[in-house]
Amino acid sequence: MVNRKKPSKRAIIKACGGKCAECGTTENLTLHHIIPLSDGGIDDAENFMILCDEHQKRLHGIHKKKREDR
Repeated sequence: MVNRKKPSKRAIIKACGGKCAECGTTENLTLHHIIPLSDGGIDDAENFMILCDEHQKRLHGIHKKKREDR
């Protein structure tokens, strides 16, 4: 198994254009795993997207609901 260093938040934000993928804001940005670690996702630049705090909260609410429906 290859031990990769998690890319920096700054590098990922820059690579993703420095804005929320949902609304385009440049304020209060967070990293979001596209495939959650709990589902086998990895800490790799290709598995991150940038979201503002509001969209991160909304998306995690959706994920939580999907898990509860299983």
